[in-house]
This record gives sequence, structure tokens and C-alpha cells, in this order.
Amino acid sequence: MRLILLSLLAAPLPALASDAPEHVLPMWMQGGHPAVAVLLDGRAEPLRFVVDSAAGATLVDARVARRYGLEDADAAVSHAQGASAKAARLQRTRSTSWQLGSWQLQARGMQVDLSSLAKDDDPTIDGLIGNDLTGRWDTRWDFGGNRLALWTPGRLNLEGPGCQPNALPERTASLRQFGFITLALGTPGVEAIAVVDTGAAQTVLNAEAARALGLRTDGSDARVSMREKGTEGLGGGAQATWLYTLPGMTGSGWKHPSMEVRISELPVFKAIGLEARPALILGADAMRGGQVDFGAGAARICLRRPQAS
Repeated sequence: MRLILLSLLAAPLPALASDAPEHVLPMWMQGGHPAVAVLLDGRAEPLRFVVDSAAGATLVDARVARRYGLEDADAAVSHAQGASAKAARLQRTRSTSWQLGSWQLQARGMQVDLSSLAKDDDPTIDGLIGNDLTGRWDTRWDFGGNRLALWTPGRLNLEGPGCQPNALPERTASLRQFGFITLALGTPGVEAIAVVDTGAAQTVLNAEAARALGLRTDGSDARVSMREKGTEGLGGGAQATWLYTLPGMTGSGWKHPSMEVRISELPVFKAIGLEARPALILGADAMRGGQVDFGAGAARICLRRPQAS
């Protein structure tokens, strides 16, 4: 499954790990997504992969799979629900070597057409690193320090302000590596379940969250405006979307100021069982300048904002 920018002054955040990470990967923002360099099949060509906490599988763009000879004609075909109404066609690649900085492994990805994720003149996205790989580690997306750090499970301190246990402890096996947290939206706060999605460029509220906030998307609410392009994900096809300036969000000691969010009844909310209650996709726009920590298996999640300088 694949779920599909407010900048604050960043001061160094405290190192909250009891040990040094096993691997530290340089990370940059590409089209609103955190990306890292990946070497495939022993080749020296660096590829651009988005590191996506809400992708249940690691994906390789179809053109890369063809160029590298990773296609497996005998592999079964499946389909994944993205942000849009259309499903994306997936087919497993052959096993090959992967290198992400000092992290080396043998793995198989899923071949898929990622062309719909391209934005304007940004460099092409070559693939997605999903939580099938990152979920093996305690993981920190350090947006202020531009790095992704991986610890042996149990070595990263996941206590303190901004930390909370997974809000869906009884989630299905297919969602085991997904980080769900509880947030309060606006003032007074509307309680909602958020899936923490580093691969989403912008935060998206579902229809139930919008209704709980007293918002209308029928053209009669001046606080809401339609986004002409809608929202697209894997498979292409735009989903109707509106824009709203959310007064703020809070959760377990973490606070975020006012920011523009999207409102859209994306099919992925139904896919993860959150279509009937206030919910949101917490995107990378809410994480910039701070840190996001995941315990292995997404048992605990921490959101940490930059400290005031």
C-alpha cells in the first residue's frame, strides 16, 4: 500500500539515543518528500528514492527496473491503493543488492510506474523505500539535520514530549509498520487519528475531520477553497480536494502552529479503516525543521519540533 510546508527556524535537537546509530544517510527534500541516494545491483549510479513511512512496500520505478534488468516476468501482479481512486499495478522484481550509505542488504522491490509522482522540473523519483525495510530499525527522520538515522531496535530513546504509543495497537498485520498517533485539531481540539506519512508532501484531512471542525466543502464556506488540481497518487487520477488553514495541531506534548492543509476523501482512508472517524495523513509539511522517530514495528512514534534559538 502507498499513501500518497511550513518552515521553522531549526536549532539542533538533543541526541536522544542511548547509542550511536548503526547507519546515517544524507537526506534531502525532493518535491516535498524526504529522499536518499540508493545504489542498486552493485552499480555506481546513485538513484533518488523517497523514504516513505506510510508505504507498505519498497517500490522501484518501472523504467529503472527495465534498465537494470530487475524485471521478473514470472512474478505475480498485484494492485495498490494510492491517494487517487485508481489503483497502481505492482509486480515484484528479482532479488538484488541494495546499498543506502553504509547499509547494505539483499532485497526484492515492487516494480511500479511512478511517473505520476513527478512534479514540475524536479528530478525524477526512482523509487520509494517503504516501511518493510525501515520498520526493521528504530528510525529517525531528521528534517532539520538533513539525515536519516537507523538504530538497532531498542537503542533509540522513544520517551519524552512528543512521544506516544501507536494509537491503533490492534491494527492488522498489513498495517503493522504504520505509525498511527492521536492529535487534536484546531481550538477547541477535535480528536483525530493521524497516520504519520513522510512520503506525503502535504497534510490531508478526511471528510469526517472536516465535518467535526464545522467545515463545509459545498462552496458555502469562505474558509475553504477548492484545489483545482485535486490530489493525485500512484495510478494517477485526481481526487477532489479543498484547502483550509488549520489553526494548529497538538499531540502528547507536540505542537504545530497554523498551517494550510488539504481536505479530501481519499480512498486510502477506507483502505486503512479510518473513513468513518476524524482522521488525517500527517505529511512532511508538518515535520520540516524537526524530527520524527519510529520505534521498530512502529510501536512508538515521536514528533519533535525545533527548539527556539
